[in-house]
Amino acid sequence: MEDFDLQLEGQHLILDPGKAIYWVDRSMLILSDLHLGKAGHFRKHGIAVPGDIHFRDLQKLDLLINKYNPREIVFLGDLFHSDLNVEWEFFDAWMDNHSCKMILIKGNHDILSKEVYESSKMDVYDELTLGPFHFTHEKTDSDLYNMSGHVHPAVRLKGRAKQGLTVPCFYFSQGFGLLPAYGSFTGTYKIRPKVGDLVFAATGDQVIALMP
Repeated sequence: MEDFDLQLEGQHLILDPGKAIYWVDRSMLILSDLHLGKAGHFRKHGIAVPGDIHFRDLQKLDLLINKYNPREIVFLGDLFHSDLNVEWEFFDAWMDNHSCKMILIKGNHDILSKEVYESSKMDVYDELTLGPFHFTHEKTDSDLYNMSGHVHPAVRLKGRAKQGLTVPCFYFSQGFGLLPAYGSFTGTYKIRPKVGDLVFAATGDQVIALMP
């Protein structure tokens, strides 16, 4: 597993192949777009989806927590995809097994009731400013450096004989950065980077710096 160390806005960030950022100065793990509950939502509508897909995502998150031992975890929206279902109960129990503070920046899919969020251990915000960063779910204009998710950024890696593979990526441009979707059961959107942008492919076992 090869991480990538990035200096951004005077802060030390580690881009992890697990599609998360560890903010070293704050001891904070940052990730976006888990879309928990999406599998249950699809099964409810008669579409066969493996029931353990989100459990595996949380197992991978356990590995990141063990690796970095963060004081805080920030979920940049679309944590839970659908209406309340049994997968939320599993996630709620999972949170109770961890001592780190957990923060949700609400996304367009985070539609659970206020009472459900308040009964969990999470702090919930529409947006949050910490240090030089402005955390939101969707990209927004800001006087600070905006960090968000929502679009599930990805990039096409090209090989010989016209072979290619689309993989999630971290994308940093002038004034904003986009995180890849953490959840396994999500789509991707191929970005079009400009000269001067920073793009890092997350291949699963390493983070690769790419030239636009």
